[in-house]
Amino acid sequence: MQNAKQLEISNPKLSSAHLFALGFLAFCVLSALLIGSAPITASIVTIFLFAGIHNFFEFRYFAARMPVRWGRSRLFYTVGIGGVLVLTAFYLTIYFDSGTWLWSADRWQIFVSGWNTAFILWLGTLFYIRGRQKPKSDWTIAFAVAFLLAGLAWLFPAYWSLSMVYLHPFVAMWFLERQIRRTKKEWLKAYHFCLLTIPFFIAGLYFAFANAPNLAEENSLFSRITQHAGSGIFQNLSSHFLVATHVFLETIHYTVWILLIPLVDKRAIPWKLKEIPLFANKDGFPKLVAIALLISLSLVFVFWFAFSRDYETTRDIYFAFAMAHVLAEMPFLVKML
Repeated sequence: MQNAKQLEISNPKLSSAHLFALGFLAFCVLSALLIGSAPITASIVTIFLFAGIHNFFEFRYFAARMPVRWGRSRLFYTVGIGGVLVLTAFYLTIYFDSGTWLWSADRWQIFVSGWNTAFILWLGTLFYIRGRQKPKSDWTIAFAVAFLLAGLAWLFPAYWSLSMVYLHPFVAMWFLERQIRRTKKEWLKAYHFCLLTIPFFIAGLYFAFANAPNLAEENSLFSRITQHAGSGIFQNLSSHFLVATHVFLETIHYTVWILLIPLVDKRAIPWKLKEIPLFANKDGFPKLVAIALLISLSLVFVFWFAFSRDYETTRDIYFAFAMAHVLAEMPFLVKML
């Protein structure tokens, strides 16, 4: 027994993996307890504190992964960046026309289902192009899957749009998984164990709050928060459970980008600009990168100020333009496969 303990202490990789897992689980326990006790307050506070800064960390992470020369990936990045721009513009048109004639029941389904279809086909195209870049690989099936999902998006537009709200936090967890696989392999099993515990935390929130009274919608902000979590769709579930679950997942999402990814990848540490090829490479664009990072960091303070002045309006604006960063994640995620 004593030799086993000495072996564990002498193995820093094993102990660091255990510390990572314990820290992750402790954070989830504390978050679930605090968020479950006051989900509306937790939603307001977490978005105020972390929404803007996590976008900065994301941008910094992606900047370090954009190659100086695209080479044989030119088509992939062209389709990826082009899709982000077009789909964001399409999404903003729908978002800011909310409440007008565009949003009658029939037109709402057409516009939203049309956007969902465009997004799915764009993503399927990225998978197909990525498959062509890998030797002896054929990802043509990506189109079959895309058309199947597009059909579901037309059949269930509201559910499909809501699924993106709840699946988006897991994209950050997928990025972290890929990054741990590359730079901290000794943490991989511990991280997989942590991921397996997340359904149990959600189940705990369900048993605690699924039949709780709905959250009071005292004003339009509270109503927007509950609707965003799906209270208008899952009317048989308490909005307390829905908001708590959504905020819990978003909190993990913010933590992954702000803390965990920089922890496992030194290239994601904000001030290490030499880790960014577009900045450090002689053929790069250091001034352009520096200006972009400065603008991104400045927006963090702009959002903090705007949230403090008019939280509800700023929240609406933030979530409208946040779709751009959701879309921007997709090409990099596919590229890591």
